[in-house]
Amino acid sequence: MNTDPDHDAASWRAARDLAPAPVAAIEPAGSGANSHVYRLRCDDADFALKQYPTPARDLRDRLGVEWRALTFLAENGVDAVARPIARSRTSGFVLMEWLAGTPVARHGPDDLRQAIAFMSRVFDLSRRPEALSFPPAAEACLSASAIVAQIEQRRAAFARDAGLDRFLGERFQSVYRDARDSALGSEWAGALPSARRRLIPADFGFHNALRGTDGRLRYFDFDYFGWDDPVKLAADFILHPAMSLTPDEDALVARALAAALPDDRLFLPRLDALLPLHALRWSLILLNPFRADRKPAGPTDDEKVLSRQLAKARRMTARASSFLGGRFALE
Repeated sequence: MNTDPDHDAASWRAARDLAPAPVAAIEPAGSGANSHVYRLRCDDADFALKQYPTPARDLRDRLGVEWRALTFLAENGVDAVARPIARSRTSGFVLMEWLAGTPVARHGPDDLRQAIAFMSRVFDLSRRPEALSFPPAAEACLSASAIVAQIEQRRAAFARDAGLDRFLGERFQSVYRDARDSALGSEWAGALPSARRRLIPADFGFHNALRGTDGRLRYFDFDYFGWDDPVKLAADFILHPAMSLTPDEDALVARALAAALPDDRLFLPRLDALLPLHALRWSLILLNPFRADRKPAGPTDDEKVLSRQLAKARRMTARASSFLGGRFALE
């Protein structure tokens, strides 16, 4: 526990400015590549204080998007997310309700049901007039062409590495060629019509959830929230390396989200057509440690990390291959 104001002056200043009660202590509660979260200890309640990257490090308005997303959801009766309380654009902090619970290390059928219900609810809220003010979700994939462009951009960002080059030039390229040619030759090559787009809680899954003592799940990290093809949400939920869904669960999610989109009869055929490309995109995300702006020069202990990530990318590419030809619309 940290009770020394000099330990992190910026977080203490933000806590004093934003908290509705005197702050007794600040504890680090988690961090990612682009943000930090602190737990504020007050007499009557705890709060979460999230610090966002400066515009110089990340051009996207993460703070603004998450604030708007949490406010929008709360105003529409969604209590499975943290209630936003205060923000400071100047310092880059948002104060929100503290979510109590434990990480979802292993999910069960009820966890899956709750997650599907949450995604379906966000789809429904996309019809609200105020939903139109949201921007596209982070790295939106509104067409097969957009996914292909993202894949090409990610490939171009890698440093040279013998093992990586061999993988990308052989197995990855073979699956990618088949998936790309099939998708670009389909009706999904061009931009998805606006009527088929939905708000999505991008980067959504059990890795961004906490289970309360009552079994209810509550979700966090909504700074990627925005408009996209709902296929992108389904694909990321099925494919995210932290999810570990079974094939039967994959099918359950696909069918449930299709049922939540009764006016989109082509959701499942579109998911079938684009899922291989989404899996290949994930293969390259897993290879981020090989990026030229991250990979250290010369052999280091990080070689173990690179080897492990390359193995994961091979497995994800095998999943992409297994999705070729479609799966869900045929069941």
